[in-house]
Amino acid sequence: MDVLSDILDILKFKGSLYFTTDLTAPWGIEVPDYQNVARFHMAIGGDCWVRLAGQDKAIRLTAGDMILIPHGSRHYLLDKPESPVLTLDHVLAESGYSGDGYLVYGGNGDTYSKLVCGHFEYDESFSHPLVQELPDHILITGRQAMEFSWFDSAMKFMSFESQTSHLGNDAIVKRLAEILFIHSVRLWNSTSGRDSGFLAAIADRHLGRGIAKFHERPDERWTIERLAAEAGLSRSVFASQFRDMLGMTPMEYVTLWRMQKACRYLLESDMSTDAVAEQVGYQSLAAFSKVFKKVIGVGPGSYRREQGLMQAS
Repeated sequence: MDVLSDILDILKFKGSLYFTTDLTAPWGIEVPDYQNVARFHMAIGGDCWVRLAGQDKAIRLTAGDMILIPHGSRHYLLDKPESPVLTLDHVLAESGYSGDGYLVYGGNGDTYSKLVCGHFEYDESFSHPLVQELPDHILITGRQAMEFSWFDSAMKFMSFESQTSHLGNDAIVKRLAEILFIHSVRLWNSTSGRDSGFLAAIADRHLGRGIAKFHERPDERWTIERLAAEAGLSRSVFASQFRDMLGMTPMEYVTLWRMQKACRYLLESDMSTDAVAEQVGYQSLAAFSKVFKKVIGVGPGSYRREQGLMQAS
């Protein structure tokens, strides 16, 4: 499994379609801030504007464009940048939307907008530099999508499925949404010109090789020397480049990832704490418990009990 897939597997991103719209001017919708959620809007007909909270400039979406809002920030969907807005809850109540079919809303204007809107939920206990470094929005234009046939095809397929009632289409749209998220992040990374951050690090010929080897076998004994050797760099050069690019030391990242893996094992398996410790590279339960409590805030036993109760409630 490659590094990005490994991270998204732990992240437990789940695509969730929440409505397809049929909007006629004038209209304006305030989409609230929501923690641990990435939102997306894909224009499949007409056009509209998106303005993020705290920003004056609105972004135009035309048919074939998609915008991803990775951190779930409050934003506004509008038929025109100056249109007044109502909260999403108000719009849902006024339109009588029940969760099935189209969200039909707006005035008697001639212009219309059709959108596929959804979100990706992820585990609130998960923390990774990949998520933290994503920008406030990623815009994928129809022209950009056409340059990558797989992206354009996925968007068209999602557009088609979102407007049908065929057996299983809801599940198909959710899976396509996850695919589009991954490709959006890839496309943003390839065009952003960034020379630092986690995605830049895993794309780096040397650092990426060292990180990939660690992700393949996180349970083995890892030191800066071994990571550097896997990367094909000296210890000092590897440590310096890693810190400059990721803002943390190599061993801090090793510890961070191991604790995230441990959290997943504790929640999703019946392995003993000793076995979990061994799976993430600790031969001593005492050493594992000490590090886990320092990073997560509670011991592994307490974490398993508390999170298990939260998930059951």
